[in-house]
Amino acid sequence: MRVILGLVLLAVIVLAIPVVYYGEVDPCRMLARDMAHEAYGPLAELVGNDPDEVPPAMENSMRLVTSQMTARECSEKLWENWTSGEE
Repeated sequence: MRVILGLVLLAVIVLAIPVVYYGEVDPCRMLARDMAHEAYGPLAELVGNDPDEVPPAMENSMRLVTSQMTARECSEKLWENWTSGEE
């Protein structure tokens, strides 16, 4: 019984981490947020702005891109982003 409870708790924690980090459950919205950060971050650094403060308009434009993808495609691209090791 403890093993099952431990596995359930582990699954909840693993699922909660992306939700806490992104504030979203939808993988396509998570991907849009990542894509916006990747696109805006270097430009913001060039002009002296904070690269972590992505404007909502940039995120919304990336949602237009991810809206054409299935949830599976978004999940696969998110997994690639998380495991690629590139910064």
